This record gives sequence, C-alpha cells and structure tokens, in this order.
Amino acid sequence: MTTVQAQDILKGKDLGAIKVDQLSDADIAKLKAQLNDSKITIEQAEQIALAKGMSAAEFTKLKVRLNVGVQGQKATGALKSDLKGASKTIEKQNNSKDSLDSEQYEKKKPQPLINPLIFGSELYTSMAPNFEPNLKLATPLNYILGPDDELMVTVYGVQEYTGELLVSDEGNVNIPNVGQIRVAGLTIEAATQKLKTVMGNTVYPYLKNGGSKLSVTLNKIRSIKVTVIGANRPGNYTLSSLSTVFNALYVAGGPTEFGSFREIELVRNNKVERKIDLYRMLLNGDQSDNIGLKDNDVIRIPAYKKRVELQGQVKRPGIFEVLPGESFQQVLEFASGFTDTAYTAIVKVFQNSDRERKIKDVPASEYQQYQPESGDLFVVSKILNRFQNRVKINGAVFRPDVYQLTTGLTVADLIRKADGLKEDAYTGRAQILRLENDLSRSILSFDVRKALSGDDMHNLSLKREDEILISSVLDLRDSFKVTIQGEIRIPGEYNYVENLTLRDIILQAGGFTDAAYKNIEIARLIKRDSIALTDNRASAIINAEIDGDLSANASAVTIMPFDVITVRRKAGYTLPESVIVSGQVQYPGPYALRNRTERVSDLLKRSGGYTPDAFPEGSYIKRYLTVEEKNKKEDAKEIQKSIISKDTATLSELDKSSKREFVKVPLDLIRIMNNPGSIDDIVLRMNDELVVPKFDGQVRISGAVLLESQVPYNPKNSLRDYVNNAGGFSGESWKKKSYVIYANGKAATRKSFLFFKSYPKILPGSEIVVPQKPQRKGMTTTEIVGFTTGLASLSAILLSILK
Repeated sequence: MTTVQAQDILKGKDLGAIKVDQLSDADIAKLKAQLNDSKITIEQAEQIALAKGMSAAEFTKLKVRLNVGVQGQKATGALKSDLKGASKTIEKQNNSKDSLDSEQYEKKKPQPLINPLIFGSELYTSMAPNFEPNLKLATPLNYILGPDDELMVTVYGVQEYTGELLVSDEGNVNIPNVGQIRVAGLTIEAATQKLKTVMGNTVYPYLKNGGSKLSVTLNKIRSIKVTVIGANRPGNYTLSSLSTVFNALYVAGGPTEFGSFREIELVRNNKVERKIDLYRMLLNGDQSDNIGLKDNDVIRIPAYKKRVELQGQVKRPGIFEVLPGESFQQVLEFASGFTDTAYTAIVKVFQNSDRERKIKDVPASEYQQYQPESGDLFVVSKILNRFQNRVKINGAVFRPDVYQLTTGLTVADLIRKADGLKEDAYTGRAQILRLENDLSRSILSFDVRKALSGDDMHNLSLKREDEILISSVLDLRDSFKVTIQGEIRIPGEYNYVENLTLRDIILQAGGFTDAAYKNIEIARLIKRDSIALTDNRASAIINAEIDGDLSANASAVTIMPFDVITVRRKAGYTLPESVIVSGQVQYPGPYALRNRTERVSDLLKRSGGYTPDAFPEGSYIKRYLTVEEKNKKEDAKEIQKSIISKDTATLSELDKSSKREFVKVPLDLIRIMNNPGSIDDIVLRMNDELVVPKFDGQVRISGAVLLESQVPYNPKNSLRDYVNNAGGFSGESWKKKSYVIYANGKAATRKSFLFFKSYPKILPGSEIVVPQKPQRKGMTTTEIVGFTTGLASLSAILLSILK
C-alpha cells in the first residue's frame, strides 16, 4: 500500500484488500494525524472501516499499531504478548456477525442497546465490569489440556532439561530423545505424572529415584470457539480457554431488550449443562453460575417469560424479571426495599387485561403471597406530609419547638416540656391556635398563671396540630428611641431605657468632641390629647449645661422617650485650614491659612514669590467643589442637556466636565501683585491649590482641524495662521464658534460688530479649540406630513381672512 493510500484509508470505497502488516510506521503516523485532524475516534473509525469491507482481524491489527504510537515502544511487546497469549488465531466465519479474540472484547466498548431500567442492564451498558478472564493465574491443576496448549517442561537436579512443548492437533507433545506422549484430555496434574513416568523410563532415570525433579506449567493457552444466541451481538466467538460464561456474555453484549437474565442456558454436547441466573450474582455476588467454557459450547439466551416494573419510593426502581413461584416480597428485595419516606401500607398495581388496564391494591399483609403477573406496574407512593401527633409552642418559653402529643397532654404540661416561661412572658393571656376538622383555624384564650396552677378552666387539653402562642411583655410595648446629634463622637439613635439620664446617653454616644459647647439643647415630645388652635408648639425645648464630668455623682438630667439632644459647637471653634502652592515658586508646598481673609498675594509672598522661569500669566487656582456646588453643577448640566439634546458632541463635553471634582479659577498674578487686596486678589479657602506654571512657548490647536498639533508661539500669527499650521479647518468645523483657552484657564471667543470680526489674541501656552458642527437630524416622514398639513391649514385660514 502506498503512503497516499494510507493517508486516505477512510476515504476509500473498498477497504477489504488492505493489509495492515504492509503499512510502514510512517504510514501509521500519518493515518493517526489524519484521525486527529478529522476529530474521529478509534470507535468511529472502526465503524467506518468495517462498513467499507475491512475485516475485523485487520482493524484489530491497525488498532494495536495506532495504540503503540500513543503508548510508546514498551507497549508493543506487552500488546503482542497479550494477543498471543489470549488467542492464537482470529477467524471470521460466514454465519457470524462478529469474530473477536480476547484482545477484541478487551478493547470493545459496548453501546447502550437495551432499556437501562432493566435490572442488570448496567453490566452491559458501562465499561466498568468487563469480566475479562484473568490470564495471570497459577496453572490450575484441574485444567484439561488440549490442542494448541503450550507446556513449559523443566527437569532440574542431577539431570536438566527445559522445553516449550506445543500440544499437537492429535493431542501429543514431542520431547527430544523421549518421543511423543499423549496429554490431551488430561489435567495438568495427571499430565505431569504421566510425563514423569515416561521420561523416567527413558533418558531421565534420575526422575525415578528423586535425583531430579520435574515441573510442568501451562505456558500458553489455547483458544476455544463459543456460540452465543439471543444476545445483542450474537455470533461465534474465539475466546481464551480460561473464559467463563460471564466473559462470553459480556463480549456478546448481554441479553437483548426481550432476553432473559434469569434462565440463560449453557448447552454442551447438545444438552443443557446449566441454567444461569444472573440475579444471583447481581444481588448476592454469587458467581456459582460463572463456570468455565469448553470448545463448541453454546450459550442460549431465551426470551423472558414474566417481567414487572417497580416505580416510586423504592431504593432501586426498575424492571425486574420474575420466576414462577416468586412473590411481590421478592420483587421488593430485588429493588433493595422501600425508601425511608415510602408509604408501605398499600402498594398499587396497574395491570393489563385482554382489552384494557385495571388497578389493584396490595396490602402489606399480602406481600408474601401476591404472585405478580407479567406486565404488572407496581407504584409505591410517598407518605403524607402531615403529623398525626404534633403540637407546637412558640413565644416567651425557653424551648419553643414542636412536641409529641400524648394522651391527656394539657397546656401546663407542654409549657413544662418547653422548660417553662421566660422572665418576660406575659402571663395574663395566651392563645391556642387550633386546626378544626374542616382545616379552618380557631383561637382559644387562657390565663397562663391559672393554667400553671391547675385551673381546669384554663389548663386546657390539647389536640393534634394545636399551637400555643405566649406573648412577651416586650412585644406589647412601643420601641422607644432617643436621638443625639451634633458635637458627639457617635451621633445617632439609641434605645430608651428607664431612668436614662443625659450623662448616660452622652456616655453611650462616646462622649463629647473637642468642639462641644457645654450648653445642650433637649427637644421633648409634647404629650396632649387634643391641639388647641393657639398652640403651635412642635416640641418643648429644655436647655441644660454640662461640663466634661460624666461621673455618676454629677447632677442628672432625666431623658424621656423620643428626646432629641443637640450638642452645639463652641463659638468660633475652627480647625486650621490648609492650602497648597505648587509650580514655579521659591517654596512650594502646603501652607496653613493665617486668617479667614488671606488672599492670593499674601500666599505668594509667604512662598517667596515666583522663580525666574515662572509664567505668571498662566497661573490659576485649583479649587475643589463643595457638596452644594456639585449639586448646582449637576442641575445646570441637566438643564443644558435638555436644551442641546441633539448635539452629541456638546453632550459628550458636558459629561466630561461634570465628572471633574474641581474648577480652575484664572488669575492675573501681575495685576494682583501690583494691586494687592483688589477684586482680582481672590480670598483663599481650604484645600485651594495655587498653581504657577513654567513658561510654555507653545500653542496647541485641537478639535475639528485636519491635524491636531502644537506649534511654537509667534506674536505675529493670528488664530487663522495657527489653524493653517494644523492643516486648516476640517469639513465638519464650526469656524465661527472657535475659541481660545489661555494658560490660566480663561477662555475667549470670536466677536463681531456689524461687518467687523475680531478674533481673540493668542498668547503663549494657549490652546485653540475648533468645535465640530452639531449633527442635526432631518425631519422624519411623519414630521414632514404634519408640517405640510399645518402649513396648508394656515394658508386656508389666511385666504378666508383676505376674502
């Protein structure tokens, strides 16, 4: 076979002429690569090859060589040895559908051919229990020798001899200088004794007086032919002579959908040698039926006679085969019995009659006697989700739970079962929630103290599903709160308790802050049954003075429920506020404000003034927004969005600006330093940052220009000159809306008066921004129709007026 043929082996139409032995290792490697590229498994390739005429024997050889490619050269000897030891030849007969040696059934993966609910089918639908014969056993003494067996005969001692002797077709072994000795039909033990006698009488006399010893072992095992009928894969099989009934059944795929698992026949010499019941092995692990096979044995699997199905609350639901004389109790044992939640009093049986179905109830007393009929469906129901003797107790007891209802159980008995009442139990009245016969609910009330004292009017007898509810006195009260706020370490709401004082609540709140003022205000709820027309008070205000002494000996101010306590800040108490100077100054860094009116000029003097390379015209203050300013900015952004909802570019800019946590306040430092204290000299506030940049001799051009860039500053250039340096305006530019952002953050736009246009002056560090024209959507068909209709109506009205 050529390499091309090897690569395209699965593409050929007729694979019957392929000889795997003629393929080189390179051909096998290329074939393996082809299978990997096509994502075809070995099993799929086998189906394709057999369908196109390749013999099972040739594909077995091919599979071995493919496996060798995966497992390496060490696997080669092991595989060949297994093949040689398990079966010497592989034959395919005309009347067989499969011909597998031991290696074949070792590798063959069974497919799920029958209903998985059939008990025992898992043996043949999974790869776990493959029942392959164990070829690594000591030589069985009762093994019957036959043609093709190979014996290892060893003489050791005074005389020595070692030989591998093949049993011929006539049943003889040939020993040099001794001759032929018939061993077929003998056990290993009997053959050993015969060889010892014959060899001792010829050239090995020391075997007779013990000077030499003889060892006879089985070196290689012959193959036998077995026929399996009624299986999923019926046919003639070549197996190892050590194979058993279970091995053969596994190779043949087990019984079919309608095959029996319990009356399998082993036919030997035209007589039923044994009937095999697989349930003995499946239920008890009993392998007494797993007897050895002989050449030309036939395993016949007849159709089942009686089968029933068991569903519902059993441990192993399924379809079970029933032999004559077996009862439902035995079927239940096949299913491993009931589950813990099974209703065991009655089992329902659905049966088939000649014309229709019928149902029958089998009580537990008849499980042993009831004889199932073929086709019966047994359904085991679940027990009811209800209790026949349950009572409950909840509320102010130590062990609220469910309890057993015993004869004569009373309210007092159940309270004692629950370890008694809690200290907060309300004993004046409790309730029994009772389930009536029609499943409605009713309430019975009783006095807990009288019930515990034995008063029959209140110590009521309990019934099934009664529930006692004992309230807590805490459940019958409002949950009172007290609020403390202001200069306190842990402000918030606290639970009110009796005899709570002002010092107690301050202590619970972690005490005063350093800024706390000793004058404390208490707002108290005004209790009144009605409101007078002239009474508009919201609360009563109580003022109290308290110093830092929170000891128990200090005078106490009693706190009432719902009081709101406010601890005010000391007048004029402020923490030092800091600002930052950065950039080109002599001493950059943080500075604490000396007073509330300190200005930019004061801070610049404190920082030593700016350095020679500073650019005062580009200075600005980076000011962080307060919460109020952020809210105003957000409101303004929403208003702007509603106005310019169709301008996507402007909306994008708005979103960017709204995310900034600060604003840039432009400064004119030269004017400020020349006129300190003027309106330009801004008053600083906490966290302000004065930024004095380094001189920037560039001008940036961005936006709707052909090439965003920055160019050196030239005082002679105008805005258009700089834009031309960036390639000029783009097609989407909005020229008249161009603007300039100066280094200090100030912006300027084009101005026009009559026919005169004035462009802003360009300074070092400026940025020229050319915005993009907004993309306005055209009118839709509906809008056009509406517009023209309105215009026509207006025209008609005008004409009628003119007439």
